Amino acid sequence: MKVITILGSPKRHGKTAKALDMFEENLISQGHEVERVQLSEHIIKGCVGCYACMANNDGPGCILKDDAVLIFKRMISADAVVYASPIYCYDFTSQLKTFIDRHYCLTINFGSPNHTSSIEGKKVALLITCMGREEGNADLAEEIFDRSMRNVLKCNLVGKYTVPLSEAPDFNDRAKKVVDKLAKDIIQK
Repeated sequence: MKVITILGSPKRHGKTAKALDMFEENLISQGHEVERVQLSEHIIKGCVGCYACMANNDGPGCILKDDAVLIFKRMISADAVVYASPIYCYDFTSQLKTFIDRHYCLTINFGSPNHTSSIEGKKVALLITCMGREEGNADLAEEIFDRSMRNVLKCNLVGKYTVPLSEAPDFNDRAKKVVDKLAKDIIQK
């Protein structure tokens, strides 16, 4: 299985990256191929809402010239995509939010009965870390992700996995349990 991981944190070695490292190591040890995309190392412009992408129904067609479409093509060729982000002000980081907004160019015939997407049926999952508790903190980002992936992109949402209290001393142990479940689920579902 080929899995693309999308790290939305601006920190290359933060808590979210550490949890994602554990997840990737688990999959690699089982013989799966993993490729990480560190969004902060790419130029991803914000969607301008021009709808020019709707004129191209054979793949991601966006008029913006940046790295987003290249990343989308890598996602399309993968078996699964795992998005990872810390919580910033009850939401994803600005890097991941901007990238998810650009997913609109993956839709085909949006708003019609024939609505689909270039990643329809693809396995996707969300991995979140947050300093606070999950309830009343990460739940909004989880809901946004759920609606985007299920309703707009028609993906196979494997799950949403949160590691709260990221500054607690037992973070690594709790993160390992969460990402091991994520790895098991992404392979089996």
